[in-house]
Amino acid sequence: MPRSRCRTTTVRAKQDGSPVTSADLAGNYILRAACLALFPAMPVVSEEDSRVFEAGKDSDSVLVIDPLDGTKEFIKGRDEFAVNIALVEDGHASAGLIYALARDRLFFSYGAGLAFEQTAGGQRRSLPRPSAPRRHPIALVIRSHLDPRTEALLAALQPCDFEEIGSSLKFALLATAEVDFYLRLAAT
Repeated sequence: MPRSRCRTTTVRAKQDGSPVTSADLAGNYILRAACLALFPAMPVVSEEDSRVFEAGKDSDSVLVIDPLDGTKEFIKGRDEFAVNIALVEDGHASAGLIYALARDRLFFSYGAGLAFEQTAGGQRRSLPRPSAPRRHPIALVIRSHLDPRTEALLAALQPCDFEEIGSSLKFALLATAEVDFYLRLAAT
């Protein structure tokens, strides 16, 4: 996404100090409305609307959305943000999708061993099963959590390449076997 489009986005801080943009809120409105139109009886829980959590906590099935995961990356004009939607049934995720919209990559799963990427042309491909390890594994780290402890561990893991990335996109890249592991020592 061009940096200029991000500059017109309004940014404010949530109660926990993390940023929220007008794009987060607009995406939340659109996704909640679509989910409720498709599944009117199912609660929708969103990172951007905590009051809805109370309505969904006792339900057997809940749709969980994060309309703009990687807000910090979005604000900085990077392409490492994603839309996340999950169906949680009886306390377990049974289906989910990650859409990296700036990269036009859609990843989804709807059961054990059923993980796919859908291309821009509409073709679906199954995500690969784990293969033989690389000679130089590729690790993912979050830019904002690249602290001295993480850097020391990366040095100890040599030879190892690493990429800095934000959002749930890291999990999609793990699923596609484009990278080998995600390293995070900071609290979640």
